Parts: sequence; C-alpha cells; structure tokens
Amino acid sequence: MLNNEITKDPLFEDLRGIVENLGMVLCDAKKSMQGKTVQISVTIMNPAEETGVDDCAKVHNTILPRLQMKYGRDDLYVEVSTPGLQRNFRDVYEFQVFKGKRCRVYSLGASSWISGTIDEVGDDGVTLLDYEVEDSKEKGEEKRIEFADIQKAKLDYRWEDVKNVRVK
Repeated sequence: MLNNEITKDPLFEDLRGIVENLGMVLCDAKKSMQGKTVQISVTIMNPAEETGVDDCAKVHNTILPRLQMKYGRDDLYVEVSTPGLQRNFRDVYEFQVFKGKRCRVYSLGASSWISGTIDEVGDDGVTLLDYEVEDSKEKGEEKRIEFADIQKAKLDYRWEDVKNVRVK
C-alpha cells in the first residue's frame, strides 16, 4: 500500500522550497543512520527536461551547506539522484510529481497491472489516460483508480514515448 507521508517529513519540508527555487521538483528526501553517519538521500526531477548530472550537482551544492549546519560536517553523507526510469512509488504524492508521465499500478480490484498516463490526481485517487489492463487486455481512454485500490505503483518507461530521438 502507498503511504501519504512524504510531504509531512521535516527534512522534505526543509528542502522543498530550496529545490523548487532551483527550478526542480523534490520527489523524495530520506534520512537514515549508518553507525554515526547521517545519510541523506534526495531525489529530484527537472520538469522542463530530462534530469541530468548537472541538475543533481546544482541541488547537491546548494543543500549541502544547510545540511552541514544542521547535522555537522564530519559524519554526513548526501546523495542527490534522479527518479530513474522505473521508479517504484512510495507515496501518493508521487502521482502529482509525475503527472503527465506513464505509470503502472497494481489494482487490488482488478488483480492486475493497469498502465496509463497520469492525468488527474485527487485526494482519493488518480485518473489514467489511454489505459490498458494487462491480464484482460481491456483498453480505454480514461480510468479512475482509488488510492485504496492501489497496492503498488511505478513509472512505466517506454522507448516509444521518447521525443526527438536522433539516430546517427
């Protein structure tokens, strides 16, 4: 089941505005301890283009001094990364972040994966466009799925969706 807690995390709240001021979207921020070392893992997305190393470096260089002030310099490890091509969703917030992108959800009601493009995200569910139910091969223009019915969700990368691909 998906959580609804990412946006309530104090670390997420601290970093969200900073990341947005850099023109990025904060997908996730996690803090963990490895012995005495504080490990911060931040996932970002550039909404204007494919997220790259330069985007990650820009965010890393901006948030690092703030995190060093909060957690100290000696025992701090900070990693900034992209969501990846087939990111597993941990939280319903991620549907809003990836609006307009393809995803797959495992529906408890259908007992099958349903793929489609994220269109509308509400408080209780998501609408997928151009959907297909894997097991039954049912297809349609629009399907509303309640969050309570979603057991798992992930991005659904398809090579055919890549725009402006040039072959040399």
